[in-house]
Amino acid sequence: MTVIQRRILRFFQEHPHAVETVRGIASWVGVEVELIAEALKDLQEKRWLTADETSAVTGYALTRDERLLMQIRQAVKTETK
Repeated sequence: MTVIQRRILRFFQEHPHAVETVRGIASWVGVEVELIAEALKDLQEKRWLTADETSAVTGYALTRDERLLMQIRQAVKTETK
């Protein structure tokens, strides 16, 4: 897991009901939009984040799957040791 992915996951752990755009996430975690977009692809492939698309924008949110949430907690915890 990259540092950026970890920062994104921490943001969503602190704001578990947030639905945020790439630009919004970039603003929250202080990283360039391009790097956030790249990191989000990986997190979405793992199904740790969901993406809801409209014609104008995509909103990302933390999964509601408890099994996947446990994986996220373990991954973030392991990375910080």
